[in-house]
Amino acid sequence: MLLGEPSPSLAKINTMNMAKLTEKITQIEEEEARVSAKLSRLEVLDPLPDEKIKAVKNLLARLAALKEAAATRLAGKAERKAAREQGRL
Repeated sequence: MLLGEPSPSLAKINTMNMAKLTEKITQIEEEEARVSAKLSRLEVLDPLPDEKIKAVKNLLARLAALKEAAATRLAGKAERKAAREQGRL
């Protein structure tokens, strides 16, 4: 569950390795930039499309939550990896 909705993306994030998590974070950041540009274009239209603006804002919030989840997962994996390497030395 992500922001009260089922999230296949969150399930995929939980199964990714460190390299794929890094790629996913980059991909989410690129998508956030595209969606932000779309939001700024929508906000200057004369009859404001309130429903579209709301949907885009919800998408931005969802992307931010996914990026945070991926970053948290990556940090946890990096921490566990460092702990394993310390144990081997």
